[in-house]
Amino acid sequence: MLIRNLLLGLTLLTAALPSDAQRRRPARNDGGQTPRTAEESIKAAEEKEREREAALRTGWNDAQDHHFRNQDKATRKRMRQNDRRRMRMRQGRQMPWWRRIFGRQNRYR
Repeated sequence: MLIRNLLLGLTLLTAALPSDAQRRRPARNDGGQTPRTAEESIKAAEEKEREREAALRTGWNDAQDHHFRNQDKATRKRMRQNDRRRMRMRQGRQMPWWRRIFGRQNRYR
């Protein structure tokens, strides 16, 4: 009886292991090589972030150019003048005027 229960338990244990191994998903291969160390993983993440930001930046510039081209000549001239005035007023200032005035708390203490 003891040997029979032992054989039954051993059989069930060996039958459960392969089914558990088959349930796991294989590694996804999307054409790129997976990083092996933490440094490689960090570098890969930073590179992806830089690529994403560059794509967003170029998309923004394209939309801005498209908007600019849709305006008539007088509007484009006014936009250029306002842009130059904005850059001239902002020269040497890191924060906008409203943050300089309202942003600092307890500035007289």
